[in-house]
Amino acid sequence: MKKARIMAVLMLVACCLMLVAGVAIAADKINVKGKIKSYDLDAKTVTVTADDGKEMTFTIKSDKALEKLDDRLFKGDEVKIRYTEEGGKMLLLDGNDLRGTKPGC
Repeated sequence: MKKARIMAVLMLVACCLMLVAGVAIAADKINVKGKIKSYDLDAKTVTVTADDGKEMTFTIKSDKALEKLDDRLFKGDEVKIRYTEEGGKMLLLDGNDLRGTKPGC
């Protein structure tokens, strides 16, 4: 009985730690909305003109995001981007960090 309680408490603590870590990671992402100006699949970059007129170039670290650019997203498409800044670069780390605003993107 005592072992079962200890295991339950340890499981609860582990779940809480994962939840806190997930929130901390998600909080580091910055959102921007704009239109694709250009992209280079070989260099793994996409340049977006943000809604405020600022031009931003992102480095893509996710194969899923690269596939979206290759298959479904094109120059001039409106996109929503969630990025992380590391070492002076704006990085797209996850496939969901690059989303088109039209259905199916």
